[in-house]
Amino acid sequence: MNSLNLEINKEQEVLVISDIDNSSSILDEIKSQCKALTDSLQKSQQQNQYDSIVIISNKDFNKSLISMYSGLLKKGGKLSIYQTGENKDLINSSLDFMMAGLVDFESKPSVNQFKTIIQISKPSWDTNESESINIPTDSVNPWASIEQSSSERINENDLVNETDKNSKPATTLDDCEVGKTKKACKNCTCGRAEEEEKESKPKLTKEMIENPGVNSSCGNCSLGDAFRCGGCPYRGLPTFKVGEKIALPDDFLVDDI
Repeated sequence: MNSLNLEINKEQEVLVISDIDNSSSILDEIKSQCKALTDSLQKSQQQNQYDSIVIISNKDFNKSLISMYSGLLKKGGKLSIYQTGENKDLINSSLDFMMAGLVDFESKPSVNQFKTIIQISKPSWDTNESESINIPTDSVNPWASIEQSSSERINENDLVNETDKNSKPATTLDDCEVGKTKKACKNCTCGRAEEEEKESKPKLTKEMIENPGVNSSCGNCSLGDAFRCGGCPYRGLPTFKVGEKIALPDDFLVDDI
């Protein structure tokens, strides 16, 4: 551990970029704890080259360089930014680093003269990276018990006892559904109401033709349809005199069907 609380070791390559006056002592300290130290950006630098990049500055951090630093870091590498002044804009810039592919953005407490300290990591995986998984061939089949139980079918007749076999289903039919003596229910829609209306309407017989209007309940059967009841058997016939035979065509009492 060094004065900057950097997590580095002898297996790592570190890039340090600093513009402060007393940076030489910091560079010597870091150099003694890492494998190799580079103190400036060079054209020969390659992608995924450094395990750690440390930025030490008196000025505001240039966010346009985030993508470049991200490219220079190895997978799992860390970018550490140390600024002598308090930079709230940098502390609230986690989204900018995330868009460059860096994760685990963290603002650290002040150390020595550095008031703003930010540490970010590069993931240990690359975008679109895949890895094969070996599944043992002798692994237990989780569906085996279900397949076995589904193959054992149950005889449905075994679920019915003798009492169930001899019992008759109870009927809950209402008055409008069965039986000749049943009456049509209110708001009947099955046709029983119409049938009852036809049955209750007296039919015109030969005897009623021979001696018309004798048994009329209202006494208006002979006066014509304007005076006859809705169920009058003489509806449709001309006026007649009570007791005198009505002259009708021979096929009048013959059903059309």
